[in-house]
Amino acid sequence: MLNNYLMELIPWILHNFANPLNGILGRSELLQVRAERQLIINNGNKIDAEILEGCKKIIYDSDLIAKEADRLFSLFNVVSEKFQRLSNTALQRINLSELVEAEMKFLQFYRDVKYNIKKKLILDREIPEISGVKADYSISLSTIIRHSVSSMKNSKLKNLIVSTGHDDSHVYVKIEDTGAPIPEIQIKELIENWDLACYPLDDPDEDKRLLCALFLLRKHGAFFQIVYESGFNVILIKIPY
Repeated sequence: MLNNYLMELIPWILHNFANPLNGILGRSELLQVRAERQLIINNGNKIDAEILEGCKKIIYDSDLIAKEADRLFSLFNVVSEKFQRLSNTALQRINLSELVEAEMKFLQFYRDVKYNIKKKLILDREIPEISGVKADYSISLSTIIRHSVSSMKNSKLKNLIVSTGHDDSHVYVKIEDTGAPIPEIQIKELIENWDLACYPLDDPDEDKRLLCALFLLRKHGAFFQIVYESGFNVILIKIPY
């Protein structure tokens, strides 16, 4: 019930932030234009040095404000789009590369992802669309990637590679990390006991959340390969199209 309340409330909170943010961006640009116009109008006249310096500073500062407001607006859109995905439970066509790219942008809000991890994103821009529920894919992929990040907590090398691709019948997402290997017994349990794998996604046990995230994708026909090779955990998720 609390989750439903938050899902309903947060988009409206973000909407109410959008208007003043647009106002800041618009006013800073207008201030810059006015200052530049004054310099042009008075170009043939002698301008007091202090006034001239003040106009230049206004232009410089308003440009910085506009750039920061634009950056804030981009971050705002990343958050807003994430909540839109989480609330989108309709069956629809999904471009997996675009979804993975959006999820990686949102994960930059996590401090450990932004600062402590070396990340590489390899996207297939020609990937065919699949049929699925965007909310399921959003929460599953972000949970799996967060599991990879957490597995590298005590690793000297912290490398994360997320890639997408396709063949004649399937699209895939491959998530690779240099974290602690996923125990083979856990992989065996995952394969043999799918019906027991769906724990709550807010379970404090990260391994259980991983199993549940994979189970959620399995509902959409996905299948998986989980291996440890060349120093990397590799989770390969393939979905028919």
